[in-house]
Amino acid sequence: MKTLFTQIKQNALHLTAFACLMMSGSISAHAIAPSQVGRTFAAQTVSAICNTGFCNEAVIEPKVSLTEPATVTPVIVTWSADYNTTGTSVVGMSLNGGPCAAYGPFVLQQPQLIAGSNSITVSGTRQWVILPSDGLVKGTNTFQMCLAGYEELQVINVGYSSLTVQSQ
Repeated sequence: MKTLFTQIKQNALHLTAFACLMMSGSISAHAIAPSQVGRTFAAQTVSAICNTGFCNEAVIEPKVSLTEPATVTPVIVTWSADYNTTGTSVVGMSLNGGPCAAYGPFVLQQPQLIAGSNSITVSGTRQWVILPSDGLVKGTNTFQMCLAGYEELQVINVGYSSLTVQSQ
C-alpha cells in the first residue's frame, strides 16, 4: 500500500512539473522584442491634406521594426491613440520609409462633444494585417503611422499612442 502512495505522489509531482514547464513555455512564446513596441506620451500635431493617397510629410512617432526571416510572412500592426481632429481624417502607415498607404480601416471621424462633457478627445485603435505582397522584405522592416485630412486641410492632435508589430 505504501508503494502505491509513493507512486501516486511521484506521478503527481511529475505532472505538476510538466504543467509548469508547458505554462512557462507558452508565456515566453508570446513575448515580443522591444523594437516591435513603441509608445509616445508627447502630444503630436499634424496639419495636412491629401486628395489622392496619403501625405508622407505627416508621419508621426513612434517607429517600430521587425526582422523577417528568409521566408517573409504576414505581420499584424496595431496602432492605438487618443486623438481629436477638426474634421474627417485618415490614418495610414509608411512601410520601410515608403509612401503612406491604408492596409485596412483608415478613417478618423471628428469627435462629437457629448452633452455634459468638456472633452472632444477620443481613443481609437486600428489593426492591420500586412502581407509580403504589400512590400515586406527579408530582414528589417520599419513601420510608422501617418495622418492627414480627408480631401480638406485638417488639424489632427494625437496624445498618448502605441504602435506594435507582431509576426503571425
